[in-house]
Amino acid sequence: MAKKMRRCINGLFTMVPQAPRSARAIAPTHYIHQQSRSVTNAIKPDHITSLLTVPRVPPKPANWHPTLVHSSGEVKFTVIRLAPNGGEVPPHFHKNVWDYFMPLEGNAVIETTTKDGVSQDFDMQSGSFLAVGPGDTHRVRNVSEKEEFVFLLAQSPRGKYDFVNIGDGEVVKKWHEEE
Repeated sequence: MAKKMRRCINGLFTMVPQAPRSARAIAPTHYIHQQSRSVTNAIKPDHITSLLTVPRVPPKPANWHPTLVHSSGEVKFTVIRLAPNGGEVPPHFHKNVWDYFMPLEGNAVIETTTKDGVSQDFDMQSGSFLAVGPGDTHRVRNVSEKEEFVFLLAQSPRGKYDFVNIGDGEVVKKWHEEE
């Protein structure tokens, strides 16, 4: 009976038959796992006891603080904090990415406009959920004067970053746009 060894494949450990010494790969067994976690600003380890304690990063314009907590495979997870008194993620859309909003603390409004021009505002608080598809414009705005709004954002598929900022109905800046 062949010996078995523990091997990490896509972040999961499994027991696999050990190849004879002459047939073993030279690459380390953790190579596959490292390939899927090639993110430099994700906090480690991958187990977080409370998303509310994720470290704050310096703010972006409009006073929002995104902290990447994990990125691998087909999804990216970010904890975003919006300051009271007008903290917001500015109006934008994604060409290829779905945004999944999961509020953790505080209250906000997510203003959306579909590709077909249908506008709707969603009140968001802990326990609510909203999915916004590619091409749909959206803005997240903290409605509290005293309390921070904290939410977990999942984005899929993970790939080229395609945040397209909107200003007064016009595209004012594009990041990582295909040429």
